[in-house]
Amino acid sequence: MSEKQLRQTAIRELIGSSIVPNQEKLVELLAERGLKATQTTLSRDLNELGIWKGPEGYVLGNEAAPVRATKSELKKVVQSLMVSAELASNMLVLKTQPGRAQAIGYELDNIKLPLVVGNISGDDTIFIATRSEEDAMQLKQELEQLKG
Repeated sequence: MSEKQLRQTAIRELIGSSIVPNQEKLVELLAERGLKATQTTLSRDLNELGIWKGPEGYVLGNEAAPVRATKSELKKVVQSLMVSAELASNMLVLKTQPGRAQAIGYELDNIKLPLVVGNISGDDTIFIATRSEEDAMQLKQELEQLKG
């Protein structure tokens, strides 16, 4: 077996048997097995293996991603991860805890809110496009209500 095959097999086993919240933890777990990998290599491996990152951490590609999230799932991530929301014309800019923007962005994509045209999630910031300033204001109010 090639080094790549060994590494990818180990990645599947690790993610399938435990919660792996981020790439740093994955590097650590692989090192415990005597396998070295850079973040670039891991990103490529995760993509090739069809592994995606959900709110809890990495999930194997053969585990069905939710087709449609519910408001209660969005509420959970908004309550625990959203720090602030600010209007910017027809956009809403959300600030999250470090490394958590993608979890909220993922739920926003899955719930398919009619006010949301799309979003771009970075590390701790999400840009959410809406059709109008009014839609952005309404979305801000809805997310703040979910936050509580």
